[in-house]
Amino acid sequence: MKYRKLLLLATCCSVPREVISFGPIDPVLSARQRVASSSTTRCMGLKTTIRIVGRKSGSESWLEDACSMYETRLKPANIDVQTEWHKNDQSLTKGVQSDYVRNVPVVMLDPRGKRFTSEQFTDDFYKWMEIGGSRMVFCIGGAEGLPADLRAPLSGHKPILVSLSNLTFTHQFARLVLIEQIYRASEIRKGTGYHK
Repeated sequence: MKYRKLLLLATCCSVPREVISFGPIDPVLSARQRVASSSTTRCMGLKTTIRIVGRKSGSESWLEDACSMYETRLKPANIDVQTEWHKNDQSLTKGVQSDYVRNVPVVMLDPRGKRFTSEQFTDDFYKWMEIGGSRMVFCIGGAEGLPADLRAPLSGHKPILVSLSNLTFTHQFARLVLIEQIYRASEIRKGTGYHK
């Protein structure tokens, strides 16, 4: 029996994604039936990386539990949220430079940034995903905020500055608010009753 790699483009939330199937090719089955019958089909979803200066705090496990809850809720929407912890500003800057090299949109959370309604955030979130080929990065600075060099153009890229609120949050709490807004964006996009 022949095996062939079948590559299709699927569209979900208006973002094209690859669907790759490895399985036996039966000449009687249509392409759609072969993909549906393959147990090894995987969908390349939307990947959001949150770069944050600091470290996980064991004393604030409730924050980690809440973030994990929203990350789990995002899985059916095919949105993968991963957090990368950086020891210092230099490490964060180096990570952002590597994102720019890969042409991934980088959104900096900063009090001087643009403020959004949840609906506006939803529109821009999915635009950023389309620009980045289903990938994007958010950056959260440490206790002192973002380093100044990230708020200025870096490697020829103008930063996208976004403010979550007029209020001041700890950087770890800002991560929770951000993940909840990503979940809210997915629910607004689906048209569920979560956002009222």
